[in-house]
Parts: sequence; structure tokens; C-alpha cells
Amino acid sequence: MSNSDAKWNTNESLLQSYRSIFISSESFLLAVGALFWAQSMIILLVISILSLLIIWFIWFPVVVSRHRIVDYYKYNMECIEVIDKPTTTKYVKDRKYRNQLNKVIGLKSNWRDTRIKIDLVLPSIYTVIWLLMPIVRILMDC
Repeated sequence: MSNSDAKWNTNESLLQSYRSIFISSESFLLAVGALFWAQSMIILLVISILSLLIIWFIWFPVVVSRHRIVDYYKYNMECIEVIDKPTTTKYVKDRKYRNQLNKVIGLKSNWRDTRIKIDLVLPSIYTVIWLLMPIVRILMDC
């Protein structure tokens, strides 16, 4: 196994682990939110806000960065001949540079069907649930 293959394998495993951790944590928080549904509107709001922060300031950025790193090693980007030596940090953070490298290898986007479903649609569904829970609770109390 080459060094790049080993790095790809490690980062792919990390990506799957991060997804599992975030899905599990959101499922746990939803269960806790459901338990406090009738007991405390304040706690429900706190859990909702905390969950939304976790989704959009931890889950989404971490998973998107990790899937870009997976692509970096999957397509052996460190070996592509360009003016600047490709690095994972530059590939993850610099959209223009990432698009340039992706074009060299024929990759249109880092977003593939599975990633769209797991890394974008699923957090969006959790977001809708977390936004609706307190709203529905408030409307029921009226």
C-alpha cells in the first residue's frame, strides 16, 4: 500500500467515524429534546439552539473539510504538477485552487450523491426538526 493510499484509507475512516458521531449525537439530542417537550420550554430551546450550533459550526465544516481531504488523497493531489505544491490545507480552504486541481484531474465537484445526502441533506433535515420543535410547542401552548 502506497503512502497516499494509507493516508486516503485513514482519512476515509475518519470521515465515516465523524459522520457516525454527529448522526448519533443529533439522535441523542433529539431524544433528550423529546423528553423535555412537555416539561420545559426553556430547556427545549437551549437544546435546539445547541443542536443547531453543533450542526452548522461543527458537523458541517468538519465533515466537508474531511471529505475534501479524502479526495485530496484519493486522487493523489500531492503529486499533481502545478505552480504551487498542493497541500491539504490549501486544497480544503482555497476554493479557486481546489477547483483548479479538480479540473486537472477531471473532477467536477467534491459533492457526489452520497455526500449530498449524508453531508448536506441529513444536517438540513435535523435543522428543520430543531426549528420546528420549539415552534410547534409554542403554537400548542397558545
